[in-house]
Amino acid sequence: MAHLDRHGNLDRLGCGRISNWDPRATMRRITFGARSWDSLAAFAAVMQVHRSTAWAWLKNGEVERIMARVIQADGRKAKAGAA
Repeated sequence: MAHLDRHGNLDRLGCGRISNWDPRATMRRITFGARSWDSLAAFAAVMQVHRSTAWAWLKNGEVERIMARVIQADGRKAKAGAA
């Protein structure tokens, strides 16, 4: 009964824990102004925060915080290029 309540059908009853999750299926391009990143993970890496933090910033529209991190990333990139 719990399976039926949870899933609404008995199609997977007794199948055990299976997963058809494909990580590429959740990849989407992140665009912020004129900048874009291939995925949320790439965006978070540039911002130097965890994916969940980056997602929360995007979801909550924290433009100032994201812009500050973009400027910091540009500074790091310019400094690394000058060295």
